[in-house]
Amino acid sequence: MIFPILRFYLIFSNMQVKGTSIKTTRDFVKAKFPNRYEEWLKTLSKDSQKIYTETLNVSDWYDLKIGYTEPMDKIVDLFYNKNAQKGGEEMGMYSAEIGLNGIYKVFLLVASPQYLMKRGTRTMEAFYMPSEIEVIEKGDKMAIVKIKKFDGISKALEYRIAGWIAKALDLCKCKSRSYRITSYLSAGQDSTTIEFKWE
Repeated sequence: MIFPILRFYLIFSNMQVKGTSIKTTRDFVKAKFPNRYEEWLKTLSKDSQKIYTETLNVSDWYDLKIGYTEPMDKIVDLFYNKNAQKGGEEMGMYSAEIGLNGIYKVFLLVASPQYLMKRGTRTMEAFYMPSEIEVIEKGDKMAIVKIKKFDGISKALEYRIAGWIAKALDLCKCKSRSYRITSYLSAGQDSTTIEFKWE
């Protein structure tokens, strides 16, 4: 018998991603590049292909690299000419559009941008385990998000997270929204820092 604490450690000793995020990645390719979905699948490793071609359980946990960062990097290579910023951002915006335009639509109309970002970063921590993502500074028209812990994060994934938050701010009716990433875990720095501004 494996004790609960030990079992938790065994599950999350390597970075894991929730199946929901993998489904969104698959749906993104089908929606944006429907005629090239099979071409994209063929670029994946056999382990990645297995995840994307067999029954996907959105509540299950999957290895981050095999199930998520490798397939995203192939999306960037194949459809965005290796532009991790453009590809990652568009995947993040698509994910926010799908995830927030349903049952959360009313919430978007009443929530402040700062509260939305706080809730959003907490939600991200629940989709990527183990991770540490938080809003470290916020003002009337700005906020800074810091990713402090996220083993195996890629540049495309950093921009996917930034794109998700940026789209959430758009849906929250923030005008003239902009962001910039000033440090990157993926480049070996201590954290990923994303600065957001809006009118």
